[in-house]
Amino acid sequence: MKQATLIFALLGAIVLAGCGGNGDTTSQTDYNNGSGDQPFKPTTHLSHRSVVSNSYAGSLQVVDATQDRLTTYTFAIGAKPTYIQSSPDGLYTFVNNTGSNSISTLDNNQEKIRATIQLGGATLGFATSKSNQIGFAAVPGYSNGNPPILPGAITRFNPYNGSLNTAIPFPYATYLVMDPAEKHLLIFTAGDSATPNGDDNAYWVDLTTNDPNTGFPAISVLTLPAGALSKPVAAFFSADSSTAYILNCGIECGGSASASVTEISAIAGATTLTTASQASGYLPGIYVGTATVVNQWTGATFGARRGLIDLTASKLYVAGSTGATLVDSGGNTVQDGYFTAIDLAAGTAAAPIRIGNGAKNVIRRVSGNFWVGSSNCGVQSCVSIVTAGTTPSALPIARGNATGIALQPNTGETYTIEGGQLYIYDKNLNPVTSQYNTDIRGQGYDVMYID
Repeated sequence: MKQATLIFALLGAIVLAGCGGNGDTTSQTDYNNGSGDQPFKPTTHLSHRSVVSNSYAGSLQVVDATQDRLTTYTFAIGAKPTYIQSSPDGLYTFVNNTGSNSISTLDNNQEKIRATIQLGGATLGFATSKSNQIGFAAVPGYSNGNPPILPGAITRFNPYNGSLNTAIPFPYATYLVMDPAEKHLLIFTAGDSATPNGDDNAYWVDLTTNDPNTGFPAISVLTLPAGALSKPVAAFFSADSSTAYILNCGIECGGSASASVTEISAIAGATTLTTASQASGYLPGIYVGTATVVNQWTGATFGARRGLIDLTASKLYVAGSTGATLVDSGGNTVQDGYFTAIDLAAGTAAAPIRIGNGAKNVIRRVSGNFWVGSSNCGVQSCVSIVTAGTTPSALPIARGNATGIALQPNTGETYTIEGGQLYIYDKNLNPVTSQYNTDIRGQGYDVMYID
């Protein structure tokens, strides 16, 4: 049962340190509906299921999405699982295990863990192919040897069986996104204070080539005008892979410039080696690539830490903060929050909308509304609701950090993870109290509908 949500973006993306977070930041497609109704599931026998990552228990817990009931079924994965990300075809569910530096693969139809892949370090973003045969994870702390050899790599893995290919050395690789053609990666190295040694460049990895000196794919640093990027944390591609929209977290993530969205096109790698690349300690050279800045929405967005793209409507929705800190009515220090809709076809951005406080974790589109989850929101709810033509609102009760949001298409309800617990809301945004147990014993982090 795939519906319009197939075209929306989440990496993924995810609350991790600094400007990391829910995996939808590096993935433009949110397959929240999985692979369709199956009349028989070998373990749970459920037609409609959601899974919740339990950071304390190191497991995925299964929720019966028909009865709003937390079942006794669990899947053991790695330590401290956080954000959940779907495979492009919706057949598999991936979980980022931040406590064990691994990714676990759940086979949705067979209801078993296919693999738990050791990455060699923590990741803030990963992408997998449509065939489910190859994946790439940015691992900024990957050890390539003793100093002066710098840490960082792109770990290559098979999502289905967990096998590893040789990691691609890449200093401080932090965020990545793969183009729809699955021929290139766009890499960023410094999204926040967690990666202070990175830079504001955009790197283009050509997966169809190999550097003759290393045997690794050719890596190019894209030549862009000064100031075009400021703490880039995510990107979204056009359907034909020719254009990328880069989210610059800016001041919120420690940058010197305001948050913005940069549209680049005519992306290409070249064959000239840069002199500075020799300082990397282990890469013989980084090629110089080219790209054209088509649009730069600077100042118009106010915040661009999380994004969601609708390729059918040619719209990009972003949320984030200007970096300003406020003191709320309870005396809590919080940061402001803004939501902006960008018309990609017209090249214009609507006026930023002030939404709830806090660092933005996730954007989901639910029945025409946009739900934005945040952390450290003070006295107000960490879930903001944006509806066209109305004043943005927040859920009525402050329950803690909102790290997961998922529509249940069979009922029209929305599940959230707030303060580590599972909550349910109906189509009118009213809280739903289930007659069954929904108590997460431990610390829930993310939730996803997988049917």
